[in-house]
Amino acid sequence: MLYIDTMPKKYYRIVSKGDALRRARIIAGLTGQELADAVGISRPMLSSIENGAGTSVKTAHRIAEALEQTFENLFAIEDTRSCRLQDDTSQD
Repeated sequence: MLYIDTMPKKYYRIVSKGDALRRARIIAGLTGQELADAVGISRPMLSSIENGAGTSVKTAHRIAEALEQTFENLFAIEDTRSCRLQDDTSQD
């Protein structure tokens, strides 16, 4: 488990778990625009987050709260250090 409270931002990113975010939004009966307005972000930004773009912890929590879901149900924390290490070793 990653402890993001003590980890510098450059070492992790918050991403949606597969299509969990989109499914939760649809089940809640919200359009992308309605959820984006409730969270305070643009609809294209919400679409990017639904499609796997990283977001801030604060935005992820606002989305989860608006959908009455837990952060853990909708989002995953990716450790970017392992990705960086794999990229560095593949260049040899």
